[in-house]
Amino acid sequence: MSLSLRQLEYLVAIADTGGLTSAAQSCHVSQSAVSLAVAELERAVGVQLVLRGPGRMTALTDAGRQVVGEARAVLTAVSELGTTARESGQDLAGRLCFGCYTPLAPLHVPAALATFRTRHPEVEVGFVEGTLPDLQHLLREGRCDLAVLYRQDLMPGIAVDTLYDQPPSVLLPPEHRLARRKTVSLRALADEPFVLLDVPPSDRYFRDVFAAVGLPMTVAHRTSSFELARALVARGLGYSLSVQRPALERSVEGKPFAVRPVREPVPTTPVVLARAEGARLTRRAETFRAFCREFFGAARLPAG
Repeated sequence: MSLSLRQLEYLVAIADTGGLTSAAQSCHVSQSAVSLAVAELERAVGVQLVLRGPGRMTALTDAGRQVVGEARAVLTAVSELGTTARESGQDLAGRLCFGCYTPLAPLHVPAALATFRTRHPEVEVGFVEGTLPDLQHLLREGRCDLAVLYRQDLMPGIAVDTLYDQPPSVLLPPEHRLARRKTVSLRALADEPFVLLDVPPSDRYFRDVFAAVGLPMTVAHRTSSFELARALVARGLGYSLSVQRPALERSVEGKPFAVRPVREPVPTTPVVLARAEGARLTRRAETFRAFCREFFGAARLPAG
């Protein structure tokens, strides 16, 4: 099998840009050079990697998507050669990309990013938000080193470290009859309007929480925004559940609400740091992995 780094680079460019022409522009070569390199790569591996559609449309085959993930790992390893030599006996350097589940990102990413950058200023840290499936695809494709997400709906090929785990809390209007209780029973709220943070897989998880206490989940309001859910509660339009404790018990309008632990024992959904199983992490990614275990375990930062 005769492969070249250039062939792998062009295949990854097709995956990133969505077509032969745009890949050629990204790599500053002709479209025919990209097409020839991909054809040679397909002959070398013995399987079709790219589907050529009408006009300039292209799509990766299942094998192509798998090879792209492996190609990214190879290209990353090659790019690491110079960085590793420079890092020998010196500070960390280079680029790191980590992902975060969108509802968790606003209150997790800034603190983690700022603290890690203070400790390792030579590392260029970027981040991406996304859904649980999107982040796992990025990990498996090698486009993201690590990702903070919930331990739910994990795909094959994803390994995780648990960062922390905690039971959900009830969010109540400040004048609610139960707002001054130390803990709140979900059974005592059975007849009141429930505000659901409806971002997958929250719906299924909160149904499991209600089922654990023998109640159906009857939703009065649905929203994909954590801030809107809190604002509805603060306005007295219902109660809600949150996996995390918000840092400030006030809505975006500045109105207060109360946060109380659920009294009944209910299922939890741990927050984890995910990575592609079997992938060779760079030195800076391993350093960031160790940092996250320490940082999140000690800080227990609030999130959405």
